[in-house]
Parts: sequence; C-alpha cells; structure tokens
Amino acid sequence: MSSDQLSMFEDDSAPAELPGAKFKTFSVSLSRTVAAPAEKIFDRWLIPTFVGSWMFGSHVGNEKVVDLQNEVRPGGSYSYHITRNGKEFLQDGEYIKIDRPKRLSFTWREAAKKNTHKSKINLSLDTQDGKTKLRLSMQIDQTLELYGDEIKQQWSERLKVLAAQVSK
Repeated sequence: MSSDQLSMFEDDSAPAELPGAKFKTFSVSLSRTVAAPAEKIFDRWLIPTFVGSWMFGSHVGNEKVVDLQNEVRPGGSYSYHITRNGKEFLQDGEYIKIDRPKRLSFTWREAAKKNTHKSKINLSLDTQDGKTKLRLSMQIDQTLELYGDEIKQQWSERLKVLAAQVSK
C-alpha cells in the first residue's frame, strides 16, 4: 500500500475505550531490529494475507487460519478466526490509531482465554540506517496474567517470523 492509500486512515479522532480505564492491566514489551523499511513492516500488520502468514501458524502453536477480516481505519475492527489444537477461537479488536508507517494502536481480545476485556497493543516503528526498530508494548487485562509468559513467547515468535519475511 502506498502512503496516499492509507492517508484516509490517519484520522485519530475516533474515541477509544482504553484498557486500564475500567480494569487493571499488566504490561509486556518486546523490541526487535529488522532489516526492512518501516512501510513494509507496517503493511504486514494490516493486510490479511500477510497477517495470516506471520501472526498465526505452526511457529506459534498448532494453528491454522480459518478466516481473517480487517476494516483498516481508526474505529475499524478486525477478527481473526483460528483453529489451535483442533479448537476454533476468535481474536478480535478495534483500531485506535493508524499513523503509517510510525505507529499503530489497537485493542486485542482472545476469546479462547474467555477474556471479556480488550487489551491494548501499541506498535512503533523507527527507521535508522536502513533498518527499523520495532517496539511492541501490550497492556493486557490483569485476568490474563497467568498467561503472561505464554503471551510474550507467542508474540516473540510472531515478530521473529515477521522479521524473516520482510527481510527477504
């Protein structure tokens, strides 16, 4: 996607319900330097075909993509239907801020964990010397703290696969 194709998505005036406003959260942060431009990395977060190839699959667990839907705009929603170990589940949320190619904020809820609250994920991308520093910070519903190590490991694996794909 070119910058002008996403320009309509840069409006961040849509109100967002932020985690922490109504429930307690814990934080998980990851960073990775990737040998690819920020635009290429950013687009991999928003285009369903790409999302399905790095965010889900055997590298995260015994997963298969059933369906990916994505309405890319502030206030827009996404839903990812996945099977993991033979059980179907849904991950969904809304986009809070889309500032291509620097920042992306969205809510995240994984129905498989019976989570009724949406956590918040912030992605920032900073390019220097032909490489991009990717920073991912997550404010996760406190009720999921038991899964904190698993969540961090899953996102670490996802970012590893993403980095390999965009560095080609």
